[in-house]
Amino acid sequence: MMPAPLELIDTIVVVILENRSFDHMLGYLNLPGPGRLPLEGLQSDPQWLQQHANSGVQPFEFSVQDIDDPPHEHATIALQIGSPAAVGGSFPMNGFVESYLVRHPPPADKRLVMGYYRAQDVPALDFFARNYAVCDHWFSALPTGTQANRLMAMSGTTSIIDNAPLFLPDQSLVYDWLTDRKVSWCVYQSGDFLPFFALMRRWQDEIATSLALDALVPHAHPRFRRYRNFARDWTTEQNMPSVIFIEPEYTDGPHIAPNDDHPPTGIAPGQALLTEIYRTLISNPPRWDRTLMLVTYDEHGGFYDHVSPLNIPSPIAGHGPTPVFLSTGVRVPGLVISPLVDPGTVYSRPLDHTSVLQLLADKYASGLYSPEVHDRQPSLSRLSDVITRTVPRTDLPQPPTVEAVAVATPAVPQRAPGANANAAAFRLAAAKIAADHPGIASGWPALMLAARP
Repeated sequence: MMPAPLELIDTIVVVILENRSFDHMLGYLNLPGPGRLPLEGLQSDPQWLQQHANSGVQPFEFSVQDIDDPPHEHATIALQIGSPAAVGGSFPMNGFVESYLVRHPPPADKRLVMGYYRAQDVPALDFFARNYAVCDHWFSALPTGTQANRLMAMSGTTSIIDNAPLFLPDQSLVYDWLTDRKVSWCVYQSGDFLPFFALMRRWQDEIATSLALDALVPHAHPRFRRYRNFARDWTTEQNMPSVIFIEPEYTDGPHIAPNDDHPPTGIAPGQALLTEIYRTLISNPPRWDRTLMLVTYDEHGGFYDHVSPLNIPSPIAGHGPTPVFLSTGVRVPGLVISPLVDPGTVYSRPLDHTSVLQLLADKYASGLYSPEVHDRQPSLSRLSDVITRTVPRTDLPQPPTVEAVAVATPAVPQRAPGANANAAAFRLAAAKIAADHPGIASGWPALMLAARP
């Protein structure tokens, strides 16, 4: 039986950005002062700060945009959280600076992984937290990098442990799950490059042809679309897909104008993207009344957080019956935005990325997504619990203007992807699409830039 609040929702919008922890982005909300929210965040007490120092570096306020990308692979995350866990199951969370120092080349400033932003630096997230709901115990699904965590977020399982410069394994995704249940869905891709699951070969043909069709034929309704058409579709289309995924332009793509928050890209472009999405959603009030928007980050990106991960073991397909991972990943921002959510809600029960899949199951499949997602549920709560209203709010909170958010955006040079595993995987995908669809590729500069050997 569908939880009652979900009967009031027609459209679910999911946005997953890249590589930032909760304390790093939203920990300030707990600090003393006007507007403090009662959540599990940072504290100003000197004894607390000393207790949570890493290699002598305490959490500190900063507004730095250009940060050398911290390590965030399985081995380095184990160092960051202090794996294995101590007796009782908690992790000391004391290796973030030490992990940053093993980066090659070394970081310009070892302290930056301990830095945290304030409201003026994250105006979109601050607005969402104060006007809707913030989840302060939302964790990435696994203590590893982007690829495995995005697979967990979009399928509930993964057969890979770490990022690799290869195609992703062809496994079932939430796209398949929704299609099998005749639930309409689409992906809007920001910028001019590719969505994340172009790294999976079986989706490449549809992604390439859909994006080309969407650029050439207005209102063609392919399942993969350009984000630049989202506002037009939201305000003019009679029927929108029930589930909408909006993907940023990835830093690991051609790096023309990324807005995914993945260092060295600053967070200002991501704040502008989130603000713009929200502004579009509220531009159609009748549709907004029955909409739920979820915002989170795929993993913490090597940035400090003080809360120990959840003790949820995760067997990995093809790696034997013994769980490869004994916990979730590090805590990340989680926001629930809807007129069916009371302003200033702080939801402190445990969630991880598979909670989004459970929400879809609660809405469309009587609560069962998959055995793998089901097995995690005894340790997790339900996102549907955040929806507490039985009628939509009549107020329509107005966000900070996109111009004000974007003014701090640093200039990002146009360049081909770097040498990390995700960038290499995107290059491989671009090269294959260019080879398989030369007619489409010839009019797609970002794809051709990424496909260069």
